[in-house]
Amino acid sequence: MAVHLTFRLSVLATALLCSHAQAEALWFPPELVSGVGETADLSRFERGEQLPGTYSVSVYLNQEELGVRDMPFVVADTPEKRAGVTDGTGLMAVLTRQELIAAGVRPEAFGEQRADEDATPQPLSPGSIIPQATTHFDFQQMRLDISIPHKWVQKRPRNWLPPEQWDDGIAAGLLNWSLSGTHAKGRYGDSDSYFMRLNSGVNVGPWRLRDERMLSENRYVSSHNREWRHGRTWLERGITTLRSTLMMGDMTTDGNIFDSTGMRGVALKTEDAMYPDIERGYAPVIRGTALTNARVSIRQNGYSVYETNVAPGDFAIDDINPVYSSGDLEVTVTEADGSIHIFTVPYATLPVLLREGRVSYTLNAGRLHESGRRDARESGLMQGTLAWGLPGGITAYGGTQLTQKYQSAALGVGINMGTWGAASADITHADSTLADDSRHRGQSIRFLYSRGFESTGTTFQLAGYRYSTRGFYTLEESHRSFMRGWRGEEHRDSSGRLLPRPVTDWYDLKDNRRERMEANVSQRLGDRSSLYLSGSRQTYWNGKGASTSLQSGFSSQLGQVSYSLSYSENYSPSLRKTDRGVSLSLSVPLDTLFSGAGKSTYASWVMGHNSNGGMTQQAVLNGTALARDNLNWSLSQSYSRQSGNSDSLRVGYRGTYGDISAGYSQGRDYRQVSYDAAGGIIVHRGGVTAGQPLGNTTALVSVPGGAGVPVESGSGVRTDWRGYAIQPWVSEYRENRIALDVAHLDARTEVEKPVAQVIPTKGAVVKVEFAAKTGLRALMTLTKDGKPLPFGTTVSAGESTGIVGDGGQVFLSGLASKGSLTAQWGRDAGQSCRATWTLGAAETQSPLTRLLAICR
Repeated sequence: MAVHLTFRLSVLATALLCSHAQAEALWFPPELVSGVGETADLSRFERGEQLPGTYSVSVYLNQEELGVRDMPFVVADTPEKRAGVTDGTGLMAVLTRQELIAAGVRPEAFGEQRADEDATPQPLSPGSIIPQATTHFDFQQMRLDISIPHKWVQKRPRNWLPPEQWDDGIAAGLLNWSLSGTHAKGRYGDSDSYFMRLNSGVNVGPWRLRDERMLSENRYVSSHNREWRHGRTWLERGITTLRSTLMMGDMTTDGNIFDSTGMRGVALKTEDAMYPDIERGYAPVIRGTALTNARVSIRQNGYSVYETNVAPGDFAIDDINPVYSSGDLEVTVTEADGSIHIFTVPYATLPVLLREGRVSYTLNAGRLHESGRRDARESGLMQGTLAWGLPGGITAYGGTQLTQKYQSAALGVGINMGTWGAASADITHADSTLADDSRHRGQSIRFLYSRGFESTGTTFQLAGYRYSTRGFYTLEESHRSFMRGWRGEEHRDSSGRLLPRPVTDWYDLKDNRRERMEANVSQRLGDRSSLYLSGSRQTYWNGKGASTSLQSGFSSQLGQVSYSLSYSENYSPSLRKTDRGVSLSLSVPLDTLFSGAGKSTYASWVMGHNSNGGMTQQAVLNGTALARDNLNWSLSQSYSRQSGNSDSLRVGYRGTYGDISAGYSQGRDYRQVSYDAAGGIIVHRGGVTAGQPLGNTTALVSVPGGAGVPVESGSGVRTDWRGYAIQPWVSEYRENRIALDVAHLDARTEVEKPVAQVIPTKGAVVKVEFAAKTGLRALMTLTKDGKPLPFGTTVSAGESTGIVGDGGQVFLSGLASKGSLTAQWGRDAGQSCRATWTLGAAETQSPLTRLLAICR
């Protein structure tokens, strides 16, 4: 059980008595503090020592934080236990060989010690085995520093979390549900629409089974349809040794080299999330020379991204993790004498680029399967891709796709060109058989480029060019059931009328693609403004013309007012039709303007014009309410040339058991009521817990006996009547901080350690348990034979402990209305006693009860 020194005066007493460790002349008889003839055995405190037990401490190895751990400490009463202990607490941290190796200590540092000697936690002082190894426990800061000579410590990436710390979570059943519906009265009659989504799953160890299903129903005046649709079902697990994920069932293929497509089968692929941040993506090696013990700082686009100390001589930094995909790296070397040397390393990256030595792969085998697609032909599929990071900022990559009617192979290379940015080029050869059984053979060449210009604030986020010969088709095109048609599904309005389909949904396989150019450019204008431009142009071999797409926009801020202007245009040569749209929007935080408070209420105005519906305008007032902003609301009024005026109101609430919202809108020809609800359910050994919609990876918070305890960083999340709550979103393979909001606890609930860290694997449900004491808080005066108990007496009442201060007073929490306690002030017989207490109904209503108890 963790030692919990709840009585605040014990800190003062410890501080006074610890002065003996600094100067023996400051020692004084403890009975002067107590004021009675008998005193507790305070010899440990006189020497500045602390009580043994389990403490929640921040652990550091050679100044690098390993995280917060519940660490047992024992009395260092032997030379072996005192070896290397440099603090004055008189305690030794209980460390094991396995824990130190997991932290980064080389196994050979332990010499001849067998691996099985620490199968169970045994007191082990690093200083007794590893020369010059030390530990230092800062009791006031709850920090344990472990110092190991660098030659015995493996070099690991910063913030590296070894797989031994990853948590596969508990066995659990999961259900994500959502329900939405509308009821409308319009010119063409009444209509009702309902939609329900059920995403279920089961977790057992590292295995994750998932299933997605949907139910939709639409009732119109002249028609009624109901459809139960299966989305996907798959089984997956992580394979730690390969840093990979194994999947079986329905999935989509990787889209870095080939276009992504749906399939049903088995896949093994690299799991990037298993790698430390500094090993994901691409970053250059920073090389330089230091004349003294120097500090190296690296900045990108004005932000610090890396700092470290280096010894005199040449240095190479290979664990940098840039924030942006482009933007030069400014390296500052600050020497010990204060002199500064600055140089710049050009940087830009593309999705395909990998760090030197990294390998990324995907292997897929199964059948093409597009759920819900009626225009796709199924076929067997085998696909593999491989990318390899080479020296000099080069990445080689390639892959192949094989089906009965389609065979293709791709080969390419990517390179970081320094000042000139990053580029990649690849070629794909394909043999295709189309829906009309015609056979085609062709090639496609692709070029991608990325570059940022920090001095001007310009970023070419992605510029691309692809040229395809007449006979080239993609895998998705070769497996369409028809030579021409519409992609996707039809959409209807609230009255059941078909809505116009966008021109980009039309396809014609006889108009196969020839050249495609695309670019995404952004420009920073000062501190508050930006401009973006995104466009593409596709030509076809039939010579009918080019399809074009253009999106552009400008956004800025004037005082507290934000505004933006955007324009879009899409043209289809097959339909000979152009869709255009322009919009202007303004947003004002009303709270800031009128009260200077936070931004929780906004007024906005949007005006738009498009080639289908003419002019539209909308004024919106929206905001949030309640202490944790878990109530949201909006009021809006709109106008369009086609529909006239319309008004709408919507209110939503995010609570412990899910999200709900409802809205009402009306216009010239219609009235509509809508509602939405969503939530998540976890079935576990402790029962069934409901909460907000679940993320891919989830935490189950357990506070036994603590009902209604709020969870930090979870809007509206509180424990239920059994003490369970769902934290719906946590990051996989990363350390997550789960904390209870102790500031909003009721007067009778106390949590000893309200913060915990978890490192879940992908898809896990990790259980996070907190120890809560629910009960009365009492300042109790204890007497024996008419005299107060000695200063420093240790008092235990169940799980509540405290130390007696002056006048026999002790603070205890989590008490029942009646009970007993044990007090001990020495090791000899007769230096302990027991006391009981009973509280009346009126006393139990007080936040702090004062009691007098006789100890016998």
